[in-house]
Amino acid sequence: MNADLVKAVFATYVVGVALIRLLDDRESLRLTAMKKIWGRSYGLMLHFLTNIAIPMLFALVFYCRGFVTMSTL
Repeated sequence: MNADLVKAVFATYVVGVALIRLLDDRESLRLTAMKKIWGRSYGLMLHFLTNIAIPMLFALVFYCRGFVTMSTL
């Protein structure tokens, strides 16, 4: 298996776990701390960006790189 595809699968896993934890009834300690420091809306936005949006972008990039290298073989 291509290393880029492994990275993409891991990034997708990270996004899935972060989404499940964000939608859970109980808040994580990091989210509570970010909301306390930055306020509710900015804390949620920073948490979403750092734990969901950026790994999702990495997953997209690595999937694309993995599929391109597989198609050239």
